[in-house]
Amino acid sequence: MANLLGSSLFTSAITGLNSNYLLLLDGAQGLTMDKILNPKDDAIRYSVDQTFRSYMMTNFNQIDMDGDGQITTNDVNNYVTKLKTQGMTYQELSQLCSSNSNTMSSLLDTVLSNFTEIDVNHDGRITQSEINAYRINQDIKEVKDKFPKIDPNKMSMFYETNVSDTKETQNSDNERVFN
Repeated sequence: MANLLGSSLFTSAITGLNSNYLLLLDGAQGLTMDKILNPKDDAIRYSVDQTFRSYMMTNFNQIDMDGDGQITTNDVNNYVTKLKTQGMTYQELSQLCSSNSNTMSSLLDTVLSNFTEIDVNHDGRITQSEINAYRINQDIKEVKDKFPKIDPNKMSMFYETNVSDTKETQNSDNERVFN
């Protein structure tokens, strides 16, 4: 199983969102739909991930939280905070986390293929915590599969005790233990 780290997946998504936003922004005060559709020059057009542009067009009104027709840095920061705290949907993960990195694509594939199992509260969004909890549960399953005869519920711990009948001996035992 791929090493699942929710924070790395979310960090990748957030970094991609911020870097592509800054490329499209290109020194302007805000990003309009026209700038997304028609970047200033070809260098910017080819530098920006097409999946990101599609995501920005589809989610423009959600990201433009004040509804002024421009996505500002403040709007992006608020949106990123929302994604971090509320989690991401299947679609958001697939669009924002598309990456050429084999490690990240393996992680993304694992998360997407197990999305409903990871989404324990069934709200249609998964958080870093849910991904991390899923990873821990998978590690536990792996250990149980590897060592099926070990049942932690049937284990006992033994320790030596000294049972004394007299008060004098008990006090002596207590002094030895607590001093």
